[in-house]
Amino acid sequence: MNCPNCGTSNLDNATLCIHCGRPLSAASGSSVPPAPEVETSSYTPPPPPSSTGAGTSTGGYVPPPPPSGGYVPPPSSSGPGMAGGPIPNYLVQSILVTLCCCLPLGIVAIVFAAQVNSKLAVGDVSGAREASRKAKMFFLIALGVGLVGWLIWGAFFSAGMVEAFRQGQID
Repeated sequence: MNCPNCGTSNLDNATLCIHCGRPLSAASGSSVPPAPEVETSSYTPPPPPSSTGAGTSTGGYVPPPPPSGGYVPPPSSSGPGMAGGPIPNYLVQSILVTLCCCLPLGIVAIVFAAQVNSKLAVGDVSGAREASRKAKMFFLIALGVGLVGWLIWGAFFSAGMVEAFRQGQID
């Protein structure tokens, strides 16, 4: 059955046109009011603002400028604009000195070394530099104390071995 309004071919048992939505037979006596005519045009976005030569390779589209205010991420510790270069945290050295040399001072060095990255993450560059300086200081003090302790232990051990050899306890 063809629609009397638009001429679209519909199924024989259809009561409304699949294209325009109007009743297929006016003589059918149905009380369905005719559907309003719907404009079938597709949406076309407005053209972007014209620019003087900029963005012609992208069809005239010019991306918006970056925001001038708002959130600015903290500078990275290894970023190119970082004055003085990256900030070392001395965490590996602090752990090694804790395990091998001097436990108490090594733990203090680990605490300061762990603070470096967290302070950089919140943008506290001066606090990170201070924590790095303290981590290095305690790492070096622990290394010195540990080395002196190992040397003293080695000297006592060697003296004991020499004395045991003199007394004939060792062949």
